[in-house]
Amino acid sequence: MIIQNMCNQTMPITWPDEKLPNLVVNLATRHILEETENPEVQRIRVLGRDGIRVISAVKDLPQIQQRFDIVIQVDTSSGIEENIAIQLGFSLNKGKLNEFLETKSFLIFLDDGFGWTNLYEVGKEWWNSNNIQKIVCITRDQGVYSPTMTEDLLINVVEKCCGHLLAVVLMARALKMVQFDFSVWEHACYMLSLQHDRTQIIDRVLCNTLAFILGQRSDSAHEYLKYCAFYMERKEMDKDDLIQQWIKHALINKFDEGEKIVGDLVSAFLLDSFDDHNGNFVRIRDEIREVLVNSHFLYRGGKGLSRAPKYEAWEVALEIHLMNNKFSELPNSPNCPHLCTLFLQNNCFLRAIPPLFFQHMPMLQILDLSHTKIRYLPYSLSGLEQLQRLLLRGCKLLMELPPEVGELHNLKTLDFEGTEIIRLPKEVGKLTNLTSLKMSFYGDTDDRWKDDQYYSSRIIPQNVVCNLLQLEELIIDVSPDNKQWNSNVKEIVEEVCQLDRLNTLQIYLPEVLLLNELWKNASSSSVNISGMHFRFTVGCHMKRIISRVPLDVATKFGEQERYLKYVNGKCFPIEIKKILGEATALFLDCHSTATSLSEFGIGTMKNLKCCVLAECDEIQAIVDADVNKYLFLNSLEYLNVYYMKSLKSMWKGKFQQGALSCLKVLALYTCPQLTTIFTRNMIFSLRNLEELVVEDCPKIESIVLTHNPNATQPLMGFLKLKKISLHYMPRLVSISYGFLILPKLEWMSLYDCPSLKTLHPEEVQSRDLRTITGEAKWWEELKWNDSECFGRPNLDAIFVPIYWDKDLTTQLAEINVNIKLGCKKQSLLNSLQWTGPSDSLKAPAVEDRTRSK
Repeated sequence: MIIQNMCNQTMPITWPDEKLPNLVVNLATRHILEETENPEVQRIRVLGRDGIRVISAVKDLPQIQQRFDIVIQVDTSSGIEENIAIQLGFSLNKGKLNEFLETKSFLIFLDDGFGWTNLYEVGKEWWNSNNIQKIVCITRDQGVYSPTMTEDLLINVVEKCCGHLLAVVLMARALKMVQFDFSVWEHACYMLSLQHDRTQIIDRVLCNTLAFILGQRSDSAHEYLKYCAFYMERKEMDKDDLIQQWIKHALINKFDEGEKIVGDLVSAFLLDSFDDHNGNFVRIRDEIREVLVNSHFLYRGGKGLSRAPKYEAWEVALEIHLMNNKFSELPNSPNCPHLCTLFLQNNCFLRAIPPLFFQHMPMLQILDLSHTKIRYLPYSLSGLEQLQRLLLRGCKLLMELPPEVGELHNLKTLDFEGTEIIRLPKEVGKLTNLTSLKMSFYGDTDDRWKDDQYYSSRIIPQNVVCNLLQLEELIIDVSPDNKQWNSNVKEIVEEVCQLDRLNTLQIYLPEVLLLNELWKNASSSSVNISGMHFRFTVGCHMKRIISRVPLDVATKFGEQERYLKYVNGKCFPIEIKKILGEATALFLDCHSTATSLSEFGIGTMKNLKCCVLAECDEIQAIVDADVNKYLFLNSLEYLNVYYMKSLKSMWKGKFQQGALSCLKVLALYTCPQLTTIFTRNMIFSLRNLEELVVEDCPKIESIVLTHNPNATQPLMGFLKLKKISLHYMPRLVSISYGFLILPKLEWMSLYDCPSLKTLHPEEVQSRDLRTITGEAKWWEELKWNDSECFGRPNLDAIFVPIYWDKDLTTQLAEINVNIKLGCKKQSLLNSLQWTGPSDSLKAPAVEDRTRSK
């Protein structure tokens, strides 16, 4: 029988959107279509709630209609034969029905809601080898999981399998055992995306899949599989004989050990198992055998090795994975005549590379030394004539790039972001095949280097950048304190504008006039700034030891395709307005004169998705409708505001319907004068808002301002809002004055809001509400307002106390993680067994150890 369900071995899932189910339906449809042409397959079972979509997709295919005489869908709940007979127009005569079906090519879909049908017993009397006859049984499994970050990772894994059905199944089986470990899923996505430049790698996706699976296993699975690939040839082998051969070749010691290994490999879909009257047999799949026979990989990544593998392990390897280990030394000069890829990243104890380490690696193409403690690169690096990718990201002790790097003529990618390198050697200008150059200059640039004859006063020597004409991606990350950069940046800008193929640029421009130079020089060349991905930081400033903007927000901002960070600005330069017309993200930091975002020509920000505003002391409103009449920020999705001492309201003037209609997340921190967040007519426009955070805004009394709290309540508002967090708000007396505006709320966090003594039942009527956090004493003393529509809710079971003697952010993060894990584990249990109505949740014991800020 065909693979029952390609993804049912990961996590049972509920789809918050259609992206992942569409992928799975497409894969299942393709797989069923392939198996209809396989004469050895008669019965197919598909598990999952989207099975009906699979039926619809397959039934409508022209090749299906042409291939089969009969294509029908049958409900199994009231008898299979009876329903088939009814659809075919027969009176219930089992003998005649069997005779009729035996003469036809048919495709019968069985709608088996609870999986009770024994598929092997269906249609025994119908089969005729002269016809094409298939039965597809759809079982609508009801497992679910919470729509968390795992959904994105799951989608990513499936997409990176590129429609490779065997790879999807293998990854599903492998990730089943680590379903709550997000780091493993992220590593899986990374492994699947690896590129191989060797022509002998026939199947890149399957090759990467096996590399991940075998690298994750703590046993010697690759040795057992390698034996199967080389000695079982293309036929099956008795299981007992295979185990005896493993013992003979000293791979294992005991027979019981071998049985367990075979079972694990079969469960992982790496071996196929079947029984006949002669015994139990296993075989390795042809696709897996082909990859293993044609590849010599050394998988030791993440094994916690305290010593690197011995010399003989290096000699035959084509690809070596030694990342995430604990060894501090490498072999002096391993002989690796065939080695093409070497992964040594994330070895935090690795401090030095032997001088002759690279001497015998003539075929090396990919070298990753990222996030190690190395201080220099050995001179034998210059002998790597075939090297195409050199990755040194996060090597924080690396201060110098040797001039020998200029001998790597085939190098296409050079990445030393996050290092302490002080200057770029002029020999980099000889790397004319470079397509990606990522640089960081955060090292010490004090006067001790001024007498060095090798280094000039420039951190990037003249005529280096303009000589790299193949560059498509250029990232220059520079400390804002770097005086050498500030004195030479104009010449660098001129050289950048000569790179005709450039499509990604990150650069720091200390003055706004340099942005004008960039536009002017680009317009006179073929560089198209409007069409490229850019990350511009404009404005002279000092590097901060501690930023007031949280790291996760800064990271989210840095992921945007085209961003502008404008620091210590004055007035509203035309150059800034011009670039904002192309930007997808804006970080306005410490602007000294702006009173609203509207003064930057807000009507031209048609692509803006992410906006961060911090310490702009004169801003009184985010949007001032009196300044211009454009449709305001109708593409904005994320708005974060920090330390705005004059901010009084989100909106000034008449609100325009449709404005802020795409906003998903709004966060407001430490705005001491803020009194108004939303007015009644704003909440209808914010139909996509999913999360609201308001913290340390002492003048806020309610998130929705109304001049008449007894006014008629709106029926709709904030239709997608799932999380609301209100912290350190001493004057907050109500969330929404009883407006019924939170129909999808899942999370409510209230902390240090001493004036919030009552809640309205309408504010907590969401059926999806799972968590309320706050001080225990506040919760015990909380009163409920009367309601004409709703009674007093009993929410003790979902209340989680916050303790005053622990960091609030840490506690909220822990609560969130525990809730996610609890949902997943409960979903998994629900999918594994049928349970009746469960007992109601009991209220947790609440300790009175909480108090205000």
